[in-house]
Amino acid sequence: MPAGKANDTGSYDPKDVPHGHWDAFPKEPFPMYDGTKSTIYRSKDGKVVFGMLREVGKDTLVWPVDECLFVTNGWIQIEVEGGEKFVLNKGEVMVMQKGQTITFECSPDFANVAVFIDQEKPVELV
Repeated sequence: MPAGKANDTGSYDPKDVPHGHWDAFPKEPFPMYDGTKSTIYRSKDGKVVFGMLREVGKDTLVWPVDECLFVTNGWIQIEVEGGEKFVLNKGEVMVMQKGQTITFECSPDFANVAVFIDQEKPVELV
């Protein structure tokens, strides 16, 4: 598999291992947050997705899936309802749990790679 090619079928073929620079995979619009998104890997059942997001703006959400996020560019300010308020910068990580209410604000150059997991149904965010 060439660098920058996604495995969005969950193939177990050793030739289907996605690899490459985090920003090298095909992008599609992510209009909800005026950005782009890429799927790097999606499991056969769709319940695990590894992807890349570029997003801007501010929002409050009840988190729809479990997510492990790694900031690759810019910053994101996070406030977890009933918990802490903090800023993640390039190179920092966070784990969000399904059902948490989270307010976030992204810098204009914010980008991340993340793993999305839903035990009940396929992930639809990416």
